[in-house]
Amino acid sequence: MTRRDLDLIHDAEKKINLLKLELEALRYKASGAGGIRYDKDRVQTSPNDYMTMAIADAIELEKHINDMEAEIEEKKGEAYAIVRQMENPDQRAVIEWYYLNGLSMIDTANKLSISERTAYYLKEDALTEFTSHEERK
Repeated sequence: MTRRDLDLIHDAEKKINLLKLELEALRYKASGAGGIRYDKDRVQTSPNDYMTMAIADAIELEKHINDMEAEIEEKKGEAYAIVRQMENPDQRAVIEWYYLNGLSMIDTANKLSISERTAYYLKEDALTEFTSHEERK
């Protein structure tokens, strides 16, 4: 596992969260909620079953999210195995909070009660230690 893999985990977590927001919007649309739109022209159109289309889109998106989560969980398991071998607890915490739990660097720094700048320095040291553990395998 490399630094790139950790970046992929972090980015995938963000993407999954955005997809979950999209899924929530599709579910809202599928529930029939909404209302009449007065900002559109009153032009007769052919009837569409928007609720059925929204339900189908929601089901497809939910399956995609579940597949992504399963793949990411597998990668996280590999990363946790390496993190557990690291000696410095602050470095372990930075990798866990930032990369594996998807927190921002500001939130990670707050969790560790350190400055954001210190957190970035710790992150670089942690990544060096992380990759050196992987190379020893």
